[in-house]
Formats: sequence, C-alpha cells, structure tokens
Amino acid sequence: MPILQHLLATVEGDWQLLQEVMDIYFTDAPVQMSRIRQAIDRNDPLEVREAAHSLKGATGAFGKDNIVFSLAFSLEQIGQSGHLEHAEDRYNQLEYALKAMEQELKDGIACHEGEQR
Repeated sequence: MPILQHLLATVEGDWQLLQEVMDIYFTDAPVQMSRIRQAIDRNDPLEVREAAHSLKGATGAFGKDNIVFSLAFSLEQIGQSGHLEHAEDRYNQLEYALKAMEQELKDGIACHEGEQR
C-alpha cells in the first residue's frame, strides 16, 4: 500500500488531520536525524539507538513496510549492538529515503488538492 494511502487510512480519510500529522512528523524528523548525526559523530551508540527508535516509532504511522521505518529500525539495531561502523552508511540511506518519502507525500497532497478544484 502506498504511503499516502496508508496514512490516509490511519486518519480515517481526514485530509486536514493527515496534513497536521505530516507537519508534526516533518518538523520532528529533522530533530531526530540531527540527534543521530551528532551521536554518530560522538561515537555514542546509546544515543543513536534512542534517536533512531524515536524516529522509527513516529514513522510507524506511515506503515511499517516503508523504507524509512526499516532504515530507522536498522540504525536502532546498530546502536543497540554498540558498534557504529555501519551507522554512517545507514544514516545516509535514511536521510535520502526520508527526503524521498516527504516528497512523495507532498506530491500526493498536491495531487489531491488539484483534484478538489
């Protein structure tokens, strides 16, 4: 199921609530990404785990089968392991996937708004 349809089902078809959920998520996601980035730079596996867990939890509303959820979960596991040698690569993948998901959702909203006119 595409991310927008999953999220729309989660908010029971309420487009205004969907926009509010997206606004909150895309305001908080950069905060969590910054926490992860700083934790990797400091070689702090516990903070990587905690920030990735927070991002993963918030991403669950978009469906647990999306790539952002999977990558956040993977970073959480890397932090849990205490070994951050693969964290940089996974972070870069997560950053790219997060931007792609945001664009996909914005495009879906814009398409819906265009249909409503």
